Amino acid sequence: MLPAAPPALLFVTGNRSKLAEARRLAGAAGQALEAVELDLPEIQSLDMEEVLRAKARHAWESVQRPLVVEETGLELAAMNGFPGPLVKWMLEAVGAAGIARTALASGEPRAKAVCLLLWTDGRHTVLARGETSGDLVLPPRGANGFGWDPVFQPAGDTRTYGELPDEEKDRIGHRGRAWRDLLGRLRAAASGTTTG
Repeated sequence: MLPAAPPALLFVTGNRSKLAEARRLAGAAGQALEAVELDLPEIQSLDMEEVLRAKARHAWESVQRPLVVEETGLELAAMNGFPGPLVKWMLEAVGAAGIARTALASGEPRAKAVCLLLWTDGRHTVLARGETSGDLVLPPRGANGFGWDPVFQPAGDTRTYGELPDEEKDRIGHRGRAWRDLLGRLRAAASGTTTG
């Protein structure tokens, strides 16, 4: 059984948009969220969990208190899951529209948005996952969200993440699913029950 999580979770991120979304999601579940910005090395790997665990080790060494780290990726069906966790670099190189153009030029618009979260107290870890399938679309639509949100249209919707109100994106989005999974696992572990 894990020790009880502190009243406020410490989220390690320098991305203000991710932090705003995480605070909304944690707050909706009654969980306070603090944040710390650290310059974490990001190993270059297509294995999201490997990248996440390396981030968690470095973050723990820096702050020495229970914390949460995140790794997010966009997996293009046309590219066998690439760029995955390397999407940040692809965004910097070609932008959201460039990522969508790459998929559409291949004739395969399907993509999967994935978010992994890892909580650690230095001895124990709790891993959570959220994913949302959809299609990449052009032109980019919507001013909400960030990153590739304007070109990602979740399955079953005609709007992109960039066109969705926060509450809807939180409900169906990969990050919302990951935070609900993490908070559920932390509460179950602290009470001695297990989750699937």
